Amino acid sequence: MKSAGAHTIGMARCANFRSRIYGDFETTSDASPMSETYLNSLKSTCPAAGGSGDNNISAMDYATPNLFDNSFYQLLLKGDGLLSSDQELYSSMLGIETKNLVIKYAHDSLAFFQQFADSMVKMGNITNPDSFVNGEVRTNCRFVNT
Repeated sequence: MKSAGAHTIGMARCANFRSRIYGDFETTSDASPMSETYLNSLKSTCPAAGGSGDNNISAMDYATPNLFDNSFYQLLLKGDGLLSSDQELYSSMLGIETKNLVIKYAHDSLAFFQQFADSMVKMGNITNPDSFVNGEVRTNCRFVNT
């Protein structure tokens, strides 16, 4: 959950958020004018029918898309998470621990920054004993570089 905060910067493809905006977005959203404007914008970027719109993109944090901050968590509190998996961190009935962390990081940016830094260090120390190349940066995250 802690590395989910990286979604404060980045983009997602329509194919990855279409089911969210045409599914439960309105159920989780606080229905504020800003949320409604955001949803309408997403729908214009990502048409309901698949196909050519699949590669259209949207920022995962519409409030501050180019700033590394804790607004990603603030958007989850409002129900405005772009990806279903992100919004579930706060909205899931079973995720009491993740809900509490979302609340904490939304209200305490220093706690978010510290936990994110700690998580990145831990992730950076992960090694793959089966690979002769550790720490490879993939050109496509779904495939090992060739």
